[in-house]
Amino acid sequence: MSLSSSKQDIFTTIGAYTSLKQERKLPDQTNLYSSVNNKKDIVPFLLDILKTVVGTEALKQLTGQLFTDFIDSVEPKMKSSLTKQMTQYNSGAELPTAFQSTGAGYTMPLKNIDTFGKFKSSPTSEHGSLLYDTSVANFDTAMYSAILTGNATYNGLRIGYNSATDAVTFKSAVASPSIGQWMGNYINGAVIIDKKSFLTNTMNAVYGSVSKAQGKSVQQTYEELQILKLIEQLINDDDSFEISQADYDELLEKAQELVNGVVYYDMGCGVIGATLPLSGMTDLIRQISGSTDSTFVADKVDNTVDESTIKTPITAAANKQTIRDGFFQRLIKAITLALAQAMTASPQIRALLAIQSAIQNNGVVKIGNAKDDMKNFKVFLNCMIKDIMRMINEFIFNLVVLFLISLLNPIIRKIVKEKINQYVGIIKALIS
Repeated sequence: MSLSSSKQDIFTTIGAYTSLKQERKLPDQTNLYSSVNNKKDIVPFLLDILKTVVGTEALKQLTGQLFTDFIDSVEPKMKSSLTKQMTQYNSGAELPTAFQSTGAGYTMPLKNIDTFGKFKSSPTSEHGSLLYDTSVANFDTAMYSAILTGNATYNGLRIGYNSATDAVTFKSAVASPSIGQWMGNYINGAVIIDKKSFLTNTMNAVYGSVSKAQGKSVQQTYEELQILKLIEQLINDDDSFEISQADYDELLEKAQELVNGVVYYDMGCGVIGATLPLSGMTDLIRQISGSTDSTFVADKVDNTVDESTIKTPITAAANKQTIRDGFFQRLIKAITLALAQAMTASPQIRALLAIQSAIQNNGVVKIGNAKDDMKNFKVFLNCMIKDIMRMINEFIFNLVVLFLISLLNPIIRKIVKEKINQYVGIIKALIS
């Protein structure tokens, strides 16, 4: 049996059990879901199962859990994965003289690590306050401090900034016996997943509220989306690093939407424009960034659908279910992409890749344009993304199992009850 046939059987079986539970006729086999023929990315298939079993509420619940239970527990696993990828053949060698605290350090243009222009926004601005978590020490706040003052130290790393050349210099701030020891200590002590900026990047990918406030041009946003598209292709096990013309056209259209801060919901027979103002985004991130209650977070995120369509309430009400279906599926995809982005293209990860490349190439920093670098760091990117997808798939799969058990329990009880009644009837007939 082919993979697509096996997937069809799963949806047919779920439909059969649901029909039995609701005393309806059994369904015909269906090829309605596009995930049936998707042989690489398992997430859409799992989401379709959730939607088939429970409906949109399951996708909403999953979103809340990904924003809380999953992201709150993923940090140690990400550090382990990152340490594994950063452990190179020369890890036991002495820390290079240039990278030691008394050395010249490794210098590179700031733009080479700030792929998405984060450091052009001040943490004190309204939109900038969403991009930085100033409540804890982390790489991004240290980097911005260095931009303001010229120097900063974070987690054993000394950061220097030259405003005249717009260049950043990295070197060790502590003594370390070996390359591997320094790298291991840094990763272990670092904040790898900044939850606040992660939530902001995810929600901004859907609404574009921050992109609009940053004043980015369509071209800037277009180039950023190309990088995210390549990451998405890696998630789908495509490492060709080639973008089709159709995808380029779609990315350009999306870039315009994000810069304008307007997104469009497909209702099957038309689209509806939606806008979440920066104040709405700020209020949302403020409420959910520190919450561990998945239901609370899911409800707050769900409320943005109504808030963003408030200017078209009649149309929105008539098509709300269709809108919410598309919204949560789009959002879960954005969560996956934002996590992959954080672990492969964030300023901190780019800085570590730059340092590692310089250590391996006698002080020459092998990092430049992010799109070109993806080919050069192909092995690292592939391995990190595989680890990320393994964690996400496992998390979603476990939730699917719970819902399937909830579906099957009443069915099993009903079948057992019918069998018992049948056997009792037979026994009574034999006794009489």
